Amino acid sequence: MPILIATPGGLSAFLSTSNYILYILAYLQPRVPALYTRLLTTLKLSSSPIPLAAIDPSAVPPLAALAQLLSKCRTTLRLLGTLPLYAWLRSLMAGPKPGSDVVLHRIAVAQATSYFAYQILENICVLADHGVVPASFIARINRKDPTTARLYTTAYRLWLAGVSCDFLRLAREAQNLNTKRAARSQEEKGEVAVREEDERVDRRWWMDSAIAAAWFPMALHFSGVTGGVPGWHVGWMGVCGLVAGGERMRGLWKSTA
Repeated sequence: MPILIATPGGLSAFLSTSNYILYILAYLQPRVPALYTRLLTTLKLSSSPIPLAAIDPSAVPPLAALAQLLSKCRTTLRLLGTLPLYAWLRSLMAGPKPGSDVVLHRIAVAQATSYFAYQILENICVLADHGVVPASFIARINRKDPTTARLYTTAYRLWLAGVSCDFLRLAREAQNLNTKRAARSQEEKGEVAVREEDERVDRRWWMDSAIAAAWFPMALHFSGVTGGVPGWHVGWMGVCGLVAGGERMRGLWKSTA
């Protein structure tokens, strides 16, 4: 585990995975006793409900409190996330590389721009919430409103736009792959190396699709575009976050073997 945290991106991946696991546990924690009681009653091992200890509804459970703390820690660490996004956007603004797909390049520019603007806006909100950025500046860019709620919503909508670009990218990549494979000769299609490469590319494509599909409902919910996802709770957020970040965590874990 120390080796994992020391690798580039390892700390971020570890905190993210831990955070989403805690969200799932925090959702399940108050429901486990009730499920346990229902199971015993169903199996006829208990004729009467097991009395549960009184819980203060206003109190934040320890697991939920720890999850919130890790979430704040990750948000703070993202204050430095603007730099690599700026580097990515700047490299894209130099234009597509010779032989590369122009449509994919335009999608990448749109995604990088969305993520960069999202990160800038979130950073401003975080710094404002901690008194670093004055309320007068927030009011100047936020229709004379010194609070950050509307700016957070705008930031999440930019995040949603960036996530949505993944679906456009995946659609374009699928189109290019189908065109490339259709142009192959029968001999090329029968080569073992070609089939293995196709399987590797397909696995990567489906994994990227699963990651985008996992991030999308979370981004949609926090953006407030449709008033939030019906039935959304921290348990769903934990599941979506684990699906989206699980591949990255597995890759980093294998690299430390």
